[in-house]
Amino acid sequence: MSWIRMAIAGVAFLGVASVATAQAPQGAPDGPRMGRQGGMSKMLFNGIELTDTQKAQVEQISQKYKGQREALRPAGGQMQGPPDDATRAKMDAIRTQANAEYRAILNADQQKIFDQNVAEMKVRMEQRKKGPPGQRA
Repeated sequence: MSWIRMAIAGVAFLGVASVATAQAPQGAPDGPRMGRQGGMSKMLFNGIELTDTQKAQVEQISQKYKGQREALRPAGGQMQGPPDDATRAKMDAIRTQANAEYRAILNADQQKIFDQNVAEMKVRMEQRKKGPPGQRA
């Protein structure tokens, strides 16, 4: 019976998440929106005031790599567990190339902040790979 409760809780969570997503502002003024990558985009450009031209360029770069990212997802669109090493390497390569292109559209002051944001994201990713503090080896 507990699996039924878990399933109901999961459905309820997805319902709340979809309502929250539907209510989120479209085209946030503080930075570009990138679909599922929106959170990552927000972290990359945290503390950087982009011009309208830069925002358009960021969106263009995002769209350029969107198809490549989606091609790495299974047919149903949802990954079941963590990706294998080959898929992870491809994802890292796409992210590295996109980040290089994002960085190229920024001025020197913006690049300093961007580089710091990228470094902080790498630290977070490494921590996430290790798991919660109680499960780290």
